[in-house]
Amino acid sequence: MNLLAAVSICEAIKEITGLNSQIKWPNDILLGSKKIGGILTELNAEMDAVRFIIIGIGLNVNNDKKSLLSGATSLREEKKEDIGRLDLLKAILRSIEGNYFIFQKDGAHPVLNKWRHFNLTLGRRVKISSHKEQIEAEAIDIDTDGALLLRNDAGLMQRITAGDVVHCR
Repeated sequence: MNLLAAVSICEAIKEITGLNSQIKWPNDILLGSKKIGGILTELNAEMDAVRFIIIGIGLNVNNDKKSLLSGATSLREEKKEDIGRLDLLKAILRSIEGNYFIFQKDGAHPVLNKWRHFNLTLGRRVKISSHKEQIEAEAIDIDTDGALLLRNDAGLMQRITAGDVVHCR
């Protein structure tokens, strides 16, 4: 659902502003090299059933440059005009609904392929920090669960489910 939400946000930003946003695995939305938002998901599930999923989306929409953190931007800063937040929200919700229907009908692959189209991480060397370790490797792909697949310098594959990602080059 995190990947589905990221795809939906990028589609909605394109629809409303014409800007091409991209996804940095696992949950950042960027314009160029600057962050405009992020996604957090909370899941309550048992082995055989999902009780609920909460998707939290934060986007810098009409923020001015003074209020933004270093390395961040807003849609208004990039577009040079105010963006209708309600129109953007409606577009995001429509896109989430449409992508969810695709997911229900055809499974994860169509949404994952859309994610690959918007991604900034695959094919790049990355450093991933988690509470356990720090890894530097090439980001190769994502699997059907949204885990990042890495190939280290020895050629071994590793599956990463969480961590902070820095693009190296």
